[in-house]
Amino acid sequence: MPKAYSLDLRQKIVDAYERGGVSQSSLARQFGVAKSFVQKLLDQKRLTGSIAPKKRSQQTPPKLNEEHQTILRQLLTKKNDTTLAELCDEMEKRTGLRVANSTMHRTLRRMGYSLKKTFYPDLKATKRVQQARYDFWQKMQATLAKNLIFIDESGVNLAMTRLRARSEKGKRAYSPKSSKRGKNVSLIGALGFKGMVANYHLLGSTDGLTFEAFISQKLIPNLWAGACVVMDNCSIHLGESVRTMIEAVGAKLIYLPPYSPDFSPIENCWSKLKSTLKSIGARTYLALDKAIEVAFSKITLDDIRCWFTHCCYCTSLD
Repeated sequence: MPKAYSLDLRQKIVDAYERGGVSQSSLARQFGVAKSFVQKLLDQKRLTGSIAPKKRSQQTPPKLNEEHQTILRQLLTKKNDTTLAELCDEMEKRTGLRVANSTMHRTLRRMGYSLKKTFYPDLKATKRVQQARYDFWQKMQATLAKNLIFIDESGVNLAMTRLRARSEKGKRAYSPKSSKRGKNVSLIGALGFKGMVANYHLLGSTDGLTFEAFISQKLIPNLWAGACVVMDNCSIHLGESVRTMIEAVGAKLIYLPPYSPDFSPIENCWSKLKSTLKSIGARTYLALDKAIEVAFSKITLDDIRCWFTHCCYCTSLD
């Protein structure tokens, strides 16, 4: 609840009114308070002779007490996408207390719960995948962040636009949307701790030959002995020539475990790049080509350090 106005301010308002020649509206503007407050203050002075803030009565205790909130935590831990209506039904079954959806919503908000959801592949939780993720980190422990290079592909098109906008309350936020997506433009990137080691984009999809060309012509000239190249186990990454070229310069190749994009900082890089492209809104391939260059130029060292840390590579920073 808002804090009561001070006794000093109340006295000043009353004194100014009693001197005369000023309306209640003028007093409200002069002292920066609501006109209704001035009216109530003067009524209180006239009826009781006091201008002190009234003592607030004890608030009504919440319908869902600590015991009920413990039950809610248990329910949401067991099934976190339970709806408000389902929570109300379950609460009534367990305690005999029936509350409205609005009461349940306010209680959850006070408890610090908000509505959100992030999906992950169900196979990620299997013992096999969890073991593979553990084994991956065992391999990575001895590798310094400055030697890590993450490779991945992504795709953009001519219809990219922001999905959210602002307008006055009660009015829709309209925006044109391109009806021509065009052919997909494939992006290939190699992200290191000190910047993009290599990147390339082309019209159409990426196949094994294109990827091998990227490795030989873009990555290898910038690779160094002791570097550790990390990529997922996509089929176009599995060519034996890819490993041969990387190891020929004294670097090593490690594949990410299955269902583990959260171990690759370049995923965050693509997110920022696409956000920039949506803000530019290129609608021709020539404009998109320039926009991609601009988007790559906006990737900063601070961005990269944050992405590496987000993916848990902070422990190997030197």
